Amino acid sequence: MDRFVTLDRLPDDFAVPAGYADRLTFDAAARRLTFQGYMSKTDFDRLSARTRDWAFRRKLEELFQQCVYNGRPEPRRGPSLLDRLRRRIAPG
Repeated sequence: MDRFVTLDRLPDDFAVPAGYADRLTFDAAARRLTFQGYMSKTDFDRLSARTRDWAFRRKLEELFQQCVYNGRPEPRRGPSLLDRLRRRIAPG
C-alpha cells in the first residue's frame, strides 16, 4: 500500500538511495512524498540520516508513522461473516 505526505520540495542535500528508488518517490507537481509498503525503523533511520533538514525529517517521520504496522487491524469493508450469519439465522 502506498502512503504519502505533502512536501513542497526535497532538501538540496537529499537524494533517494538506490535501494529505495522503487519504494520512495517524490512527485514535485503533486507535492507528494510517497513510500510503498512497510517502512521499518531501520529504513526510517537510513533515510533521515541522509539530510540535516529538520522540516524534511519531520515529514519523513509522519510518513514513517503511516507506513509502520501499529497492531490495529485495517477497518472492515461491509458486514463481517458473523453479521451475515446472524441475519440468515435471525432476520430482524
